[in-house]
Amino acid sequence: MKKLSILIFFVFTTAMYSQKRANELDKSNSSLVEVLVSTGISSATSTFSDNSYAADGSFFELSSTYYFSKIGLGASLGSFSNPTEGNLLKFAEKVAYPIEFNSEKWKTTYYGIGPSYKTNIGSLEAIIFAQVGSMSVKPIDLEGSFNSENADAATSIPVYNYSTNETSKTGFYNAGIRLGYKLNPNLGLYITANYLSAFSDKIIARDGSKQFADINKDGIINEIDIIRQDGVLVDFQYTEKNIQPQVFNYGFGVSYSFGKRTIKIGGTEKPYSKGNSDINTKKPMNTGSIVFTNPSKENKKRQQKLIGILPKNNSTFKNAREIKNFTWEIIGTKIPNPQFIIEVTKITNNQQSQRTFIEKTSSTSLSATRIFKENKLSDGQYRWKVTETTTGNSSANMYFTFSNCEIDFTISNEEIECLGYEQENRKYKICFDSTYSSTSGDLTFANPGSGLSVFDQTYAPISYTLVSPNPTILTQIGASTTTVSYCFEVTVSASVTQIGFGLQGDDLDPSPVLCQPGVSANFDELPDCICNECEEIELSFNNFNISLNGTSGNQFNFDGDINVNVPIYGIEFQIQSYSYSASPNACSEGVSSVEESGMLLMPGTTINGSTSLQLFNETASGSPSSNNNATKSIKYTSNSALTGAIPVNLTVGLPGPISGLDPSCCTINYSVCIKVKVFYEESNCKSCVFTHCFNFNNQ
Repeated sequence: MKKLSILIFFVFTTAMYSQKRANELDKSNSSLVEVLVSTGISSATSTFSDNSYAADGSFFELSSTYYFSKIGLGASLGSFSNPTEGNLLKFAEKVAYPIEFNSEKWKTTYYGIGPSYKTNIGSLEAIIFAQVGSMSVKPIDLEGSFNSENADAATSIPVYNYSTNETSKTGFYNAGIRLGYKLNPNLGLYITANYLSAFSDKIIARDGSKQFADINKDGIINEIDIIRQDGVLVDFQYTEKNIQPQVFNYGFGVSYSFGKRTIKIGGTEKPYSKGNSDINTKKPMNTGSIVFTNPSKENKKRQQKLIGILPKNNSTFKNAREIKNFTWEIIGTKIPNPQFIIEVTKITNNQQSQRTFIEKTSSTSLSATRIFKENKLSDGQYRWKVTETTTGNSSANMYFTFSNCEIDFTISNEEIECLGYEQENRKYKICFDSTYSSTSGDLTFANPGSGLSVFDQTYAPISYTLVSPNPTILTQIGASTTTVSYCFEVTVSASVTQIGFGLQGDDLDPSPVLCQPGVSANFDELPDCICNECEEIELSFNNFNISLNGTSGNQFNFDGDINVNVPIYGIEFQIQSYSYSASPNACSEGVSSVEESGMLLMPGTTINGSTSLQLFNETASGSPSSNNNATKSIKYTSNSALTGAIPVNLTVGLPGPISGLDPSCCTINYSVCIKVKVFYEESNCKSCVFTHCFNFNNQ
């Protein structure tokens, strides 16, 4: 009962905690099939053990689950066995004469079906599941004999018997949890725990023993009593026991998943929008405490989307008549009187347009013959998309091929993951499977310009790096179906909103007939570079103080303590923007040097009392008078964890009053937006970003 209580508490806690977390499956409408193999310890409950001598044994289970989103439906086939030898020996120790037992294992097989719920706890994947089904329990026969060597001849007398007559079948239910970690997009490891019980205790066991008399009146039944009574002739006395198999199974296993494309929300950095807390004062000293907001906790509104349906991505046709219709649908808010433009473009190996067909319609389906008219289409790869003109929403690009060759070439299991930021650029890792078969020839990539291409929403090429499991593009034999997994990494600027990629093989036919395998895929929504850890990280700027630095009137000290609710290993400050207004207007000449253009200045700037800082020196202005001690971004790192209040003194250069003018005669209002990036891993690879705008004046 204690084990059951612990399991119920753990499952309940996991379910409640997961409601606070963003689930990966919330970010996509993907379907997924997951196959799991698990093994471990099968621990009999006291109810099962007391009536059947069952002890701790082992279990094995093969299961598969189809996930519609977070919810899935699964089926399992398994078995568990529980030895009886140990508990029989305990029984033998209670009597005064030696008993030799022949023991067996309780062997149970089962199959069931039931729902599953998948969520995330940090970097772990949690699955809560329940099932019902049928259980089959094999018959068991346990025998105990008294063996004596003291008689004239060796004597073996049966004194105990416990048995069931036939294989018993009954219904069962189970419930439990799995915690898993993904080694790659498909393969994972997990630990599991579940409670499994038969619905009833209708399995009947005959429990028989012999009752001997105390002939020598010494108060115990011993060998002498059994031999004198010729124990062979003593009859067994039987009772019946109701058996209800109940076990706790806990162990580990391996999972393999496959299905439609998923978008993984991961990475190492989280962008934050500007906070709304401003400090406005009319005194030279501005003090207070600022708590930076965490917009990641706000719910995102579901957006309207346009989804292409047919022809399916990377389909192959011999001619336009085989396509029949182009179809699509709108997901989200209904659009009144929608107007669509469909574009079909023949493309080259490097995604350049050769010819484009355009047609308008108000329906969500359009005949291919209406688009292509009577044009004879040449072999090659085409892409198509639909745009709704009143909203501007467009579908992602989808691809198809016209070819008289026998080719089956697909991309599947596409997955994109944000690896974090490199300065202001985002770094993504994209993985996919290339599956190929063809009677026309092998898939090769020998010709210049062939192989993998990566491009943005304007079809401009993007540089990439192939990474494990295959750092090069491989040949695939056409005689049999083969699948090769690829991953590549790209670093893109904020202007990139889509990432497309494609594989283009060599021409399989040396004649003028084009027989060139090609497939493409497109991520029209890039995942946010958000990590779950950032959702719980909070940052505040306490003992806030802004004061003039010296008498020049164009430098300000931002002093205070940075407080983070987790240990960190580095801090980076960046001036994102600044603005100012002078009253009267003529009292300030504005920016008269690089140092006055919203720059962090050295010396004077310290973090955690240190001037050993990494400066990203000013070069953007191109000014020959650039100061190597002036920067927009400055970073401090530590080899040990930083906790508690971290003192910060930032000297910021801003436009000031005209030189020689009494500052009290020139009121200047400033707005300075500073981005704070905190690194919460010793490697400085994972970070969270907060931004706040400070409003103050020089009076």
